[in-house]
Parts: sequence; structure tokens; C-alpha cells
Amino acid sequence: MAVETTKSGQVHVSDAQLMQLMLQKRFHHAKHQRKDYSHLFRPKSRWELIRLTLLFVGIQFTYAAQTAFVTPILLAIGLSHTFMTMTWAFSPALGFFCAPMIASISDQIRLEWGRRRPVLLTLGVGLILGLLILPHGKRIGLTLGDLEDQPIGFRWGIMLTVLGMILIDFNVETCNGVARTYFMDMCIKEDHTRVLTAAVMIGGLGGLTGYILGSIDWSLTNIGSLVGSNEALVFAAVVIIVIIGLVATLTSFREVPLPLMEQDELLKPISAAAFEVEKRRNKSAINSISGRQSIIQIDTSSSLKLINEDIVQSPGIKTFLRNFFRMPKALGILYFTQFLSHLGYLSYCLYFTDFVGRQIFQGDVTAPENSQEFRLYNEGVRFGCLGMAIFILSSSVYSIFLEWLIRKFGIKPIYVSGLLLNGIGMLVAALTEQRFAVFVCSFTMGIEYSIICSLPFLLISHYHMKNSFEMTNTLQYVTCTQKRGFGADISMLSSMLFLAQILTSLTIGSIIDSTGTTTCVMYSASLFSGLAALSATRIVYMDL
Repeated sequence: MAVETTKSGQVHVSDAQLMQLMLQKRFHHAKHQRKDYSHLFRPKSRWELIRLTLLFVGIQFTYAAQTAFVTPILLAIGLSHTFMTMTWAFSPALGFFCAPMIASISDQIRLEWGRRRPVLLTLGVGLILGLLILPHGKRIGLTLGDLEDQPIGFRWGIMLTVLGMILIDFNVETCNGVARTYFMDMCIKEDHTRVLTAAVMIGGLGGLTGYILGSIDWSLTNIGSLVGSNEALVFAAVVIIVIIGLVATLTSFREVPLPLMEQDELLKPISAAAFEVEKRRNKSAINSISGRQSIIQIDTSSSLKLINEDIVQSPGIKTFLRNFFRMPKALGILYFTQFLSHLGYLSYCLYFTDFVGRQIFQGDVTAPENSQEFRLYNEGVRFGCLGMAIFILSSSVYSIFLEWLIRKFGIKPIYVSGLLLNGIGMLVAALTEQRFAVFVCSFTMGIEYSIICSLPFLLISHYHMKNSFEMTNTLQYVTCTQKRGFGADISMLSSMLFLAQILTSLTIGSIIDSTGTTTCVMYSASLFSGLAALSATRIVYMDL
């Protein structure tokens, strides 16, 4: 490692070199433990990041199947738009309150297997169960006594289908937040941007595959006839992909058990406070200089207490609830921006295939199965799936260049312009109702989705690494005195999707039924993306 020697013979160590020395010390210490934890203190290769984030292939595959087929499935079993959208509120209402608490609990789990992986495994099992129930709810209901021409009322098929939807929605969204926390736990700070963009990129492959599968009429093939329907085939593929991704991610890197982390200071992450203490005490730390040899000693004993306080002692449930209502202003602005962004995203993804089938192809899902209107609707749904494949592909491709764009222009211009561009794309689709607009708005939504799945999480990581949520006029960090759990704050950010889904579920369906058109959802997507862009101008970006 190159160091700078002053005229007085002292060796000056830069911040980057000091961090590297501290990481090296922890790397060698962790490598010689009973189990090797050295991966926590080194950069990850591209292949390691792919394997670590492979669960996102299954998550995005689930989103693809969910957004393309759940609305048609619920409408096909006899639900109105109003009641159908109200069912979407069940799981987000549960998730909004439970998901951050689950993440807060994961900050304190003391199992030998780690803190995040046991939670991810439990959520993964719940997700798989929902995927197995949802596409077969109607068929299971018939075996339990439902009648094909039974009027709307209690039906086993409706209950099971909604149950499957709730299991999928709650588990996949909660898994989404916990998984991102696990990804960043396993990486050094310099890899946080890489692992978040890798998750979007690798997840895009799953979403792309899912939407392409949904755009094919599998009923005309032998395998489609064997499985029973397009929906059943796609959801069967989702189950397989989720299992593969879950196993790959959970076996990628081991976590340091919390009790061991509490006992061994050199197995703890390097906090901002600890680094600042080390920086002050070792700015020109020299033990001896002889000829060309310089021996630099890093004394970590002065920062052990700070590391222990900042990293290990995660807030309990009471502290979490108090922090929820007394969060820093920077987090409040970031959460509100994410909430508005998700309102725009949900208006698009939950009703897009229905919009294409009804407004662009002039179809009707409630028409007789052999009618022209029913055929046009299904053709529109498949065309909408093709558009959503463009959406996830553009998201994946954009994420490849996102890190370079941040270095070139900074986070703020990228954040604001991406949200604003999507607002324009959605407005074009609403005004024209033409097939070309399907690809225009899908492309712009892909850019927004890449942004909201990476940049807000990167900002929270930056806040926690600096232990600060604001800066003075002289660009000095203001130390945060609250003990905030990293996993809980990440999960709360993810829960903005739950909150947005509750509002969307309780309003959009009634608006569609009263206006008789689904074009309103595209206007909604445009409006909220524009408002999110405005809110993003107020986010505290610090020095990023």
C-alpha cells in the first residue's frame, strides 16, 4: 500500500488507506476463526454479487406473475373492480405494521445461522405456499363444493384465491426489504452501490422471463394443456425459480452470529464513529522508520466501545416504535418520496394489463369465453405482458449504467429526472391509448423502478454509515443521538410500498367502476411520479 512520507520523516495515511488497513486487520482476524468470516471485510467479485442477489430473480419473477395475472384472476372469479382492489389492501395493511417489526426483530436474532437468513427462509416458505394456492384457488373451491354459476357470496374459491394473494404479497414485499439488508450486511461500504444495482439487474432477468412467459398463449401448447392454464404454468415456473434463488442466496455467505459479534470486536463492521476516532489517533501513526520500511500500527482499542454501541446494540421493539414516530426529517422526506413513487408504480403495475386489454384492445374479461371481446381482452393482457417485459428490461439495463451516472452527475439529478421522465411517459399512454404507448410508458417506468429500488436504500446506508441524517451549512455531519436499527429503517422504506398499496386499493377500484375506464390509472401514475420528482428535490443527499 502506497503511503505519503512527510519532510519530517512521518508517514501520512489517507482516509482510504486507513480504512483499508482497518479492513485488512479484520479480514485476517476473521479468516482464522472457527468459521471463516473474512468475506465480510473484502470487496466481492461480480459472480459473488450475482449469487448473493439471486433471490431477486425469484422476487421479480413473482412480481411479474402477480402484476400480469392476479387482477385477471380475481376478476375472472366474479369480483368487481371495487371489491377486487379492496382485497389488495389486506396484505399491505398487515405488512405495513408487521414488516418493519419483523426487520427490527431480525436486528436482534441470536441464532448460530445469523440474523437475516432465518427470516428470509421463513418468508420464502410462506411465499412458495401462496404461489401454490393462488392459481388453483377456483379449482380447489369447486372440489370443496363451489358451483360454477353460484352468485357472489361466500365461496371457497374466492377465499383461497385471496389467501394465496395475501401470502404472496406480504411475503414477497417483506422478503424484499430483509434481502436488501442482508445484501448490504455482507458487503463493505464501497460495494453497497454495486450490490444494489446488481440486485436490480439480476432481478430484471427474472422479471423479463416472467413477463415473456405471460405474453405467450400456452393453452395452444401441449405443456399448457397438461398444466391446465396459462396462469398455472407461469406460477409453477415461479415456484421453481424462487426455490433456486432462495437456496443460492442463503448459501452464498455466512453471517456472524450476534453473540459472537458482541464478544469479538474485530468481527464487527466499522462504524463512522469508530473510524473518526481511529482517524484522529492514527492520522500519522508510526512505530518506526528504517530505510525503506515503515511499520504502521492501527490501534483499534480506542474505538471498541464506540463500535459496540453503534453496531451491536440494535434497538428493541419499544425503541423501534418510538423511532417510528420520531424519525429524522431526512428519513421522513425520503420515505414520503418513496411513497409517492410507489403510488405511481402501483397504478401502472397492478392495472396495466387490464388497461391494455380493456382500453387499447377493447376487450372484456367478463364476456363469454368464446366471444370476440373475451379473446381481445386476453390478447391485450398478453400484449401488456410484452410491454412489462420492456419495463423490466429497461430497468435492468439502466441499472448497469446507474453507478456510472451517479459518479458523473451525482445522485440528485439522476433521482429527480428519472421520476419526472416517467410522469411524462405515463401521460403519453393516458392521452393516446395506442399500442406504441405501451412501450413508451413501460420504458420510462423501467427507469423509475431502477431508481426507487436502489438509490433510496443507498441513501439510508450512507446515513447509517455516517451516523448522521443532516449536515450543517458548513457541510459538517450532525451526529444522530437516536439508536436506529439499520434493518428496521431499510424495512420501513420497503413498507412505503405497503402504504401506497393500501391507498391504491381503497380508491382506484371505485374510481374505475364510477368512470367506466381504466385510463384513470395511467393519469394517476403520471401525477404521482411528477409529485415524487418534486419531493425528491428536498431529499438530503449529503455528499453523494
